[in-house]
Amino acid sequence: MKIVSVCENRTFLRAYRKGKKFAGRYIVVYAVRNEGSPLCRLGLTVTKGRGCAVVRSRVRRILRASWRYVVSKYPAKSGFDVIIVARDSAVSAKSTDIAPELCRGLSYLGVIANE
Repeated sequence: MKIVSVCENRTFLRAYRKGKKFAGRYIVVYAVRNEGSPLCRLGLTVTKGRGCAVVRSRVRRILRASWRYVVSKYPAKSGFDVIIVARDSAVSAKSTDIAPELCRGLSYLGVIANE
């Protein structure tokens, strides 16, 4: 399954300023409506404060794996931009730790239907 990414800085800023937010132990999830897109797009933020490049890449892979798992189990609604920001605790977490939290966050924000 191909993940459609958010690449533009202005889209990230719009999500931070105008989007709804869910904060958990490992991640912070922002969601904002994107009326111009028929797809649900994903943006990931893992800052340099989380570790070296190897660690940041590992965290991004885990976040993408969690996203794939949640979206395959509960299909995402179209027209949303979802931004996931990794917290310090995400560095030592596994995808099995992050996936339930991501599911709760997306459900809270209305991106996926409730279980």
